[in-house]
Amino acid sequence: MKRQITKKAFLTLGLICLLFVMIPVTAFSWNQATHAYIADRLNARVGYDNLNEMWGSVAPDLYNFVFDPALCPGWIADQTQGTYSETFMKVWNAAETNSEDALAYGFVSHNQQWGADYTAHISGLRPGYENEGYIITKAKLLLNAPLDPASPQQTFGDVFAGLGMSPDEALLIAHVITEDAVDIRLGNEVDPLLGRRLATSARNETKRFRALLIKAYAADYADYCFGGDLSTAASVLTATEEGHRKDMIFLGQAISQSEPAAAQLLAEQLVSILPEFLGHALPVPEAEAVRIVKAAIFQSMGICDDYLAEINATIEFVGKNLEDHGIIYLVHGNPK
Repeated sequence: MKRQITKKAFLTLGLICLLFVMIPVTAFSWNQATHAYIADRLNARVGYDNLNEMWGSVAPDLYNFVFDPALCPGWIADQTQGTYSETFMKVWNAAETNSEDALAYGFVSHNQQWGADYTAHISGLRPGYENEGYIITKAKLLLNAPLDPASPQQTFGDVFAGLGMSPDEALLIAHVITEDAVDIRLGNEVDPLLGRRLATSARNETKRFRALLIKAYAADYADYCFGGDLSTAASVLTATEEGHRKDMIFLGQAISQSEPAAAQLLAEQLVSILPEFLGHALPVPEAEAVRIVKAAIFQSMGICDDYLAEINATIEFVGKNLEDHGIIYLVHGNPK
């Protein structure tokens, strides 16, 4: 069976929008550059182990690029993103070498049960975010923010509705924009080398992750989706992971630009998928839609003024939970 990925290699976050059509609206998360930053701050700080942890931390989202139902993207994404501990722990349990341990360490840090996505999906860690994820809270604030401070009666929610979005679609777009905003701020204000390291992790020896991915999931994926055809399952996993690497290189390059340039790139890419996402042409010229989305990104960058405090709290939270769950390995040392 030939794999069928999306017709266009859109930017990561745009494709996330399309995937969200098929999964619960509550499944909001940190974006990949933020996951990479969190992994960078956890165990290994330099060398290949660090790059392996960073790649492992973004790998659970590899099926955010795939929405062909023939490939069962909802099922495999649920496996990798950590709805249940027995699914995301498959990667940790399959790891045998020190490099695989580092990859698996980053992978497990992503999960939404007690990993980084818990603070985005389920509950933030600081006052005001306890009842929903940080990203969800900020996305809602964006929808209520004015497009133009001189005309506060017109909010981004109103503007998105004018572009033909339903309330749920508008919230998804606001979520994507909020993730963009945090990634851009991290790459410009906190860690100017983050985008470069994310791209490097996608090009590097982290390609050993493919074998680990197949060990962890190919058999179950084959049984669930391909009638037990292990070869097809392994081929699809390999091809999807390769596509994810290309998109992470693009994202890394984008957030390595200045804030205006990064916002322009991400706005253009998001607008490019809106007609397919919405199922109709935009009622405004593409350039106008880009202007609106870029303005929303900058508005969200201001709304997320406390992003680093939440991320730092998440790093401490995830580090403790990894240790409490026995997810420990020796950096440049013996296997776990």
